[in-house]
Amino acid sequence: MCGIVGGVGKIDFRNYLINGLKKLDYRGYDSAGVAVLDHKHLFLKKMPGKVEELSACLPASLPGTVGIAHTRWATHGEPNERNAHPHISMKRKFALVHNGVIENFKAIKKDLFKHGYGFLSDTDSEIVVDLLEYNYHGDVLAAIKKTMGELEGSYACAIIHADEPNRLYFMKNASPLLLGKGEGANYLASDAGAMIGLTESFVDLEDGDYGYLEPDGYAIFADGNPVEREIVARSKDFYDDDLHGYPHYMIKEIHEIPSVLRRLLDNYLDDGFVFDKNMLSMIKMASSVHFLACGTSFYACKVGVKYFRSIGKRSGASIASEWAYDPYDIGENPFFIILSQSGETADLIKCQKVINDNNLPNLVVTNSKGSTLERKATFSSLLYAGVEVAVASTKSYLAQIAYLALLVASLKSDGRVEGDIRTLISSIEKILADDSKIKKLAYERKDATDAFYVGRGYDYLAALEGALKMKEVAYVHAEAYPGGELKHGPIALIQKGTLVVGYITDAEKEASSRNNFVELASRGADILVVSDEKYTREGDLLSFPAVPEYLGVGPSVVISQLLAYYLAEAKGLPIDKPRNLAKSVTVE
Repeated sequence: MCGIVGGVGKIDFRNYLINGLKKLDYRGYDSAGVAVLDHKHLFLKKMPGKVEELSACLPASLPGTVGIAHTRWATHGEPNERNAHPHISMKRKFALVHNGVIENFKAIKKDLFKHGYGFLSDTDSEIVVDLLEYNYHGDVLAAIKKTMGELEGSYACAIIHADEPNRLYFMKNASPLLLGKGEGANYLASDAGAMIGLTESFVDLEDGDYGYLEPDGYAIFADGNPVEREIVARSKDFYDDDLHGYPHYMIKEIHEIPSVLRRLLDNYLDDGFVFDKNMLSMIKMASSVHFLACGTSFYACKVGVKYFRSIGKRSGASIASEWAYDPYDIGENPFFIILSQSGETADLIKCQKVINDNNLPNLVVTNSKGSTLERKATFSSLLYAGVEVAVASTKSYLAQIAYLALLVASLKSDGRVEGDIRTLISSIEKILADDSKIKKLAYERKDATDAFYVGRGYDYLAALEGALKMKEVAYVHAEAYPGGELKHGPIALIQKGTLVVGYITDAEKEASSRNNFVELASRGADILVVSDEKYTREGDLLSFPAVPEYLGVGPSVVISQLLAYYLAEAKGLPIDKPRNLAKSVTVE
């Protein structure tokens, strides 16, 4: 889950590399480093901490012709200086930055040790640069090809060779990497956002690709042969990451939710539904629909399961990291729906390979055009949510819910969904217009250490996402439970002052849910009820304007996002970059 950036040619390397890392630090911020080659002099600086700390230690300019940089999410080895990237080979022939995990690094390390290599770090990445050097006999491309044949696992690498100041080498397998085509310079990075101010022309690399960039061109190879890859355009408008006056990206992105939902309506409704007819036909003919996702996207999938079951379609959802290793049979003619904000989630890529190897149809719903999952899907749909910088996903969740509602409505030709989503938008806008009460309630609970999120039906699904947000950004131990399960064990944990967030958006389940809240209150719990105004009762602390029941998770989750945000703010926490987390999970 690290971020890499590099370039060759006429480039202001200090600004390019540091700004590129800042746009990639959602991928990890345990350490950062840069390496720039000026003729045969290699400048190297790396250190633990965030990119801003690295920037403060760099000289005013970094003269050179080729440069690489890295921001790290630690997998192998502590987040300290010696484990930070770039790594330099023992004989200083190569410098390298790496995103991914080398599964057989211990065996390679043992073999290199026999050949006289010593190691300065605890990382799996250092063995890659030393293996390159060991395999080098005058031809860098040949060394890369041989090295790729010996590595097992995932990697995207940018490589400097000390004797070639006008070339930047690369290799890729199961980790994201794309090239940027410029004027008098060429670039590469884990994400287009790192290059978007310099070019809008990109090349998405495939697994097994390797090659080099020069100031006026590039070459890509696969299995020893030159290959062509399509040049695609990406607009800088999508990568707007200005805070626009907000104190944090998380609150900015929550406030963008209404505009995101309107964009979805604009893109998937135009005198009727705008979905691929072949895709709709396959879904209708499928014996079952099965969802795969991780984290927040998995909780959106759980809502999608209920949507599909409501039209009589057998449906289920699996956590990708489990299904990837246990792809159990889900029917003779399944259709898969894969949800991923980044489109680069390693566990989902592994799942999709199993699906594609079995020639099964799959739809990828993502916010990232050109991502690995999107390119390899049978069908793909975009969320049009714009760049999401905060590690904790907010607007993407609401976009996923709305997209799935539109998809199911198109399958049953129900045009009422447009009005329903506009009602949802209006409800969320009213929540956002005055969130002072949510802020006050959050600040009053800033000392909470444990929280229960409780609901039934759709409300339980809202509870799952609400609890995750509280864990992610406020560091409160939070768990979600169906109301009926409390007395089967979890209620033993309730004590005086335990925070309980309960949801009421369903008339049929209201009475039983409220009974659960009474039981919790009688044991000293601090009950905070979130309710649709149709069902608001005396004592409910938070309510929202009414929405159709199947969309009630939307306002409930927005309130939960705000509650977590303000509680984290009250505690003075790093809201956009929570400890130990990264946004794009590109390692298993």
